[in-house]
Amino acid sequence: MRVSLADCALETVRYAAHAASRSARVFIRLDGPGTAVVELEPTGGCTAAGAAAAFRAELADERLRASLWEANRELRDFMLLKALAGEPEKAPARQDDSGLTPEQEKELDALIAQVEAEIKQEAAAGGAADPLGITKTWEDKYGAKKSRRKN
Repeated sequence: MRVSLADCALETVRYAAHAASRSARVFIRLDGPGTAVVELEPTGGCTAAGAAAAFRAELADERLRASLWEANRELRDFMLLKALAGEPEKAPARQDDSGLTPEQEKELDALIAQVEAEIKQEAAAGGAADPLGITKTWEDKYGAKKSRRKN
C-alpha cells in the first residue's frame, strides 16, 4: 500500500505501523521523495485485508493525533516556558475568610472577652468552681496506681 507523505509525515506512518504491529509485521520503505510503501505480513489469525484495515485505521488515528499535537504547540510551549521560568507567582492578598459581618465580629469579640473574664474569676476563686471534679487528673481523683508485683 502506498502512503503519500504530503498527507502525513513519515513519523506518523511509523507510529501507525507500530500500533498496527499487533496484527501484522509492517515494513516501510521510501519510494521517492513524497511516497512511502507499506508492506504488511499478517501474523496470527489475521488476514491480509484485516491487517490492511487495521493499519488504515491506525494511520487515521495518528493523523488526528499529529494534527492535535501541532494545533496545541503554542499552548504547550507557553506552559513549558512558564513552568521553567521559575518566577514565583504573587500570592493573592489575604482576605478575611471568616464570613462574618462586622457586627458579628464585634459580638464574637465581646463573647470571647466575657469567657476570658469568667476564666480569670474562676482562677482567682481557687478552682472551687469545679464541683464535679472534671479538671482533676485521674491520680488526683482516684489515687496513685498501686504497683502489684508477684514474687
